[in-house]
Amino acid sequence: MERIFYDFFLTVLLAFFLFWNIIAANLVGRGEISVKSKVYSIFVLCFLFFFSSDCRLMKRKKTVPATDFITETLELQGKTRSYHIHYPQNKAVVEKKLPLLFVLHGRLGTGRQIMEQSRFNDLADEEGFIVVYPDGYSRSWADGRGNTPADREKINDVLFLETVLQNLIRKGSVDPSRVFMVGHSNGGFMTQRMSVDRSSLFKGTASVAAQLSIAVLKNGEPSSPLSVALFSGTGDPLVPYYGGYVRDGGEIIGAEDTIDRWKKWNRCSDSVVVSEKDTSDDGTSLEIRTYSTCAKGTKVRLYKIKEGGHAWPGQKQNVPFVDMGKPTYELDAAKEVWEFFKSL
Repeated sequence: MERIFYDFFLTVLLAFFLFWNIIAANLVGRGEISVKSKVYSIFVLCFLFFFSSDCRLMKRKKTVPATDFITETLELQGKTRSYHIHYPQNKAVVEKKLPLLFVLHGRLGTGRQIMEQSRFNDLADEEGFIVVYPDGYSRSWADGRGNTPADREKINDVLFLETVLQNLIRKGSVDPSRVFMVGHSNGGFMTQRMSVDRSSLFKGTASVAAQLSIAVLKNGEPSSPLSVALFSGTGDPLVPYYGGYVRDGGEIIGAEDTIDRWKKWNRCSDSVVVSEKDTSDDGTSLEIRTYSTCAKGTKVRLYKIKEGGHAWPGQKQNVPFVDMGKPTYELDAAKEVWEFFKSL
């Protein structure tokens, strides 16, 4: 319903500015409206065209049918929160309790948007795991950096995600010992926060285009070792690979510093396996570093995407007026994430 209303609203606005542009074109010749006003109307028209083409600001590869997932809600902090669940459709899956994967969208995204973008549902059907796509508050997560709408409103997203997990475990189909989380951008920073603040809930986590923030580091250390993977592009214009300040997003440490921090927390040795890949003619290449000699059988892995940008790896992501850097096609992020989790 929200999507239908949003599209209808933008369609009405688009029609209005089309009409205004026609009127402006006629009036300019008679001196009744300035050329500046006409240029302004054209600018707004273009702006609305970009945004009405996709209210989630991203180019979609396909639309996930409504029958492919279940939407549930819960009340928390006086607000209605929602999340979308996909159960594997593979009838060959006979396990009573299945692994559960949380997938967290980025800033301005939604659970349905990251569902369509990441294509985890198809993988879940093949591999036999449950996927849950929570919706952030005001299209954002309170990842601790303090500048998102959720952070500014003091939303307790740690409690929200814990509650979603408890609800799904109570249904009886989730194996509590095989719970995983992956997030992109703002969702990746939220994943890092959950990894530090609630490490005991997960068997493994992965962050895409996100690293550890100074704010989260001030919270302390994880209570237990946790397997962690990081997907970071050296050419990301939004999240600096070597650390620094994210625009409107606080200070973060670098990708390699984040890996070093997790190595320390997991008591890993310096023994590392390195592999490289450069098969796509897209101006990017891939270096994978895996540290597997760690406490309690945990692993730490860095996917260093050389010259790679901010988009979800394996797909191009279009955001009007925002430089996302180079997309990489050296890997399919969903498949790599799940392969990492399966190896744990």
